[in-house]
Amino acid sequence: MPIVPAIVVSQSGLTPTSVTVEDTSTGSNVAITSRRIYFETNQGTFLVVSGTTTNYEVWPLANSSQTWNLLPTDHAVNITVDWLDVDGAIVNTLNGLYCLRQNNKNFVVYLGQLQAITPNILQDPIYAANLATYWAYVEYANSMVEWGADISNSQNLLDKATYMMQKEAIYF
Repeated sequence: MPIVPAIVVSQSGLTPTSVTVEDTSTGSNVAITSRRIYFETNQGTFLVVSGTTTNYEVWPLANSSQTWNLLPTDHAVNITVDWLDVDGAIVNTLNGLYCLRQNNKNFVVYLGQLQAITPNILQDPIYAANLATYWAYVEYANSMVEWGADISNSQNLLDKATYMMQKEAIYF
């Protein structure tokens, strides 16, 4: 049976700057000898691990799952995986849009921990409004990708959430 390309993309709360991709493809193709992966931003630039000299990462066929530490901040990206033959020609390719928002999700957990220490903070209408706005940005960023297939607006929302996180003293 020919290969049917498929991947699963995830992030860990413990390492929010890293992205893990698992190859869940079915079938096989004996011509495939290597694989590479691209993480393209909405600006058309590529995220790579520090020291990488190409716009892609090599993903060894022996590793069904691989983790790359390449996110300085949260990003909405177009991930492309190419399966290549011995000559480097593309045998199969797969594209998908993803909202990688673990840094901002971790921050909302941190805010929840602070609320446990000072539960009355939720009675402050400015704090409550800022928290609702912040979480809306994080959730809408994901919705832009899942429902709208729009990494540009997703990135815009992630940038707004990240700004609020970076200006914690002002907003929270």
